[in-house]
Amino acid sequence: MSTENSRPVIKGRPSDGLIRQNIVLMSGLLIGSVIAGATDFRSAAAISVVFAFITFFSIALCRFVPRKIVYTVRIIIYAFVSSALYIPAYFICNSLMGGEVIIRVGIYLPALVTNHVILSKTETRFFHLPYKSMLLEVFGYITGFVAVCMITGIIRDLFVNSAIGSVNVDVGFEIPALETTFGGFFVVGVLAGICRAIYNYNQKRRDSK
Repeated sequence: MSTENSRPVIKGRPSDGLIRQNIVLMSGLLIGSVIAGATDFRSAAAISVVFAFITFFSIALCRFVPRKIVYTVRIIIYAFVSSALYIPAYFICNSLMGGEVIIRVGIYLPALVTNHVILSKTETRFFHLPYKSMLLEVFGYITGFVAVCMITGIIRDLFVNSAIGSVNVDVGFEIPALETTFGGFFVVGVLAGICRAIYNYNQKRRDSK
């Protein structure tokens, strides 16, 4: 019997994707789209919309790909499905955010087509869960990514442009460096530290009971 078929059933928790297994802050995945793409509120929103749409529907549809198909071929199918879903995701994003934002985000938007949640987590985690539990789990992971992306975009927008989207917010000073890739690393690094502190605190509480 192959290792793939002998894996134990995983008990999923929708909250895992928020803190314990946050794909950006705890795993360091998809970090490029956040630090280089989410430079302001609207850019972060565009990335979040496209990521959420492609990831949720790709996993929901690819669950029905027969497991007897060779692993490599299955991954190619997942990539093909997510690529096809990028088309409606692009038009939704364009209608909500405008073409200017899409141009500003650049390559980091189509790069979401081959994200780790679709190409790896499906086989190692999601597809071992009952369908409804899987969808809840996927929603948790998406929420975790969107939260990090939006918080990063808001912080950078606030201290670079003194605004959150189209709303002006006078914070009294500006930090232009936050708009750079280094600034993105700094913001995500601080958020990762906070996330790790929350996780360690909760872990100690559980261990003490």
